Amino acid sequence: MKRKIYQEMLEWKKRSNGRTALMLDGARRVGKSYIAEEFARNEYAKYLLIDFSRT
Repeated sequence: MKRKIYQEMLEWKKRSNGRTALMLDGARRVGKSYIAEEFARNEYAKYLLIDFSRT
């Protein structure tokens, strides 16, 4: 599944160079968790996903 935000996330990764965190904010059930996990899986060797909706 392709999302417009993915390209913006790639640009953030290049700009931040590992110095800042990324927070995805938006309406419920629009794919934020999905795109975050896809991005991490594709762009990093290891990642930590913190999902505050699951306690």
